[in-house]
Amino acid sequence: MVRQCLIDGDILQYEIGFAAEASWKHKHPEAPLEWLIDNPPPFDVAEEQLLYKIKHIEEQCEATEPSIFFFTGKENFRFEIAKTVPYKSGRSQKPYHYKNIGAYLKGLYPYKLQQNLEADDLLSIEQRVSEGRTIICSRDKDLRAVRGWHFGWELGGQPQFGPFEVSDFGAIKLSENRKKLSGWGLKWFLAQCLMGDPTDSIPGIPRFGVVTTWEALGGVGSYEEGRMVVQRIYQEHMGDKAAEYLAEQGQLLWMTRELFEDQPILWNPEEIYEV
Repeated sequence: MVRQCLIDGDILQYEIGFAAEASWKHKHPEAPLEWLIDNPPPFDVAEEQLLYKIKHIEEQCEATEPSIFFFTGKENFRFEIAKTVPYKSGRSQKPYHYKNIGAYLKGLYPYKLQQNLEADDLLSIEQRVSEGRTIICSRDKDLRAVRGWHFGWELGGQPQFGPFEVSDFGAIKLSENRKKLSGWGLKWFLAQCLMGDPTDSIPGIPRFGVVTTWEALGGVGSYEEGRMVVQRIYQEHMGDKAAEYLAEQGQLLWMTRELFEDQPILWNPEEIYEV
């Protein structure tokens, strides 16, 4: 089977950049934290970690074709959709080598970048047209709603995910301590519509947590059934604003599958989707 890694370049810019700073600081244990401001790590520290990470991803995915890297464009259509809370308003500072890592990847590897779209959207679109020949490689849990193969590398306390194929409606799982919900497929997307995504400042239903989401959708067996459950919950919590608010939240969370004249085709709450 031909397998080509579609790698989230955005995540590597953050992860490798911060990892290089941590590694550099570890080599200078006596220096105060402020020391890094005037003494950033040499780029070769980041380069070594970056190349190791790429090799690890390709080996784990048993890649047979050169990887492609994906980056977010300068504009983002979701900024206009987000009316309740500004999209990604809580994002933190970028690491020192953020731009250098991006430039390095773009100079050495095939890559894709399109204005108005995020790397996630481009990954989703590429996977959709690949007919099973690619595997999305990212730590971003939003992408696990997309059909096809997926891989997420271990990071800190977050375990490796996959390689794993999403090929049906999907599933959600509640952790043993009932504090974390995970999942994949369109069932995971519907769960996100209820919970939101704090990482991207998407609120979902206020105070609707992982347990209530599990209780609402755990036994659902189809997208149509799950959509009706989500619409009912929005109506109960948001009243007259339910339809408009659901469209906003869902379109922020939906990974673009198709474009029309270079513009994303947005999620439609009334349409029935297959994974």
